[in-house]
Amino acid sequence: MFRLDLAQEPRLLEIETNTRQRLGEAQRMQWLGEVAGLQQSLRHIADKKGQAERLRAQVGRGEDGVAALG
Repeated sequence: MFRLDLAQEPRLLEIETNTRQRLGEAQRMQWLGEVAGLQQSLRHIADKKGQAERLRAQVGRGEDGVAALG
């Protein structure tokens, strides 16, 4: 399992923005398979953002943060 690096969170936000833009284009062009794939990607991005929030909270409390990734 990969450990989430909070320093990479800005990159995750860039990826989310780009994915949303691509989703908009795919919806306009009615590329239904691409729409489904991009929506799945956004769900995974949301999961990673949630992991980052939990990790940040644990680090703020002085914990090691490993349990936040589960």
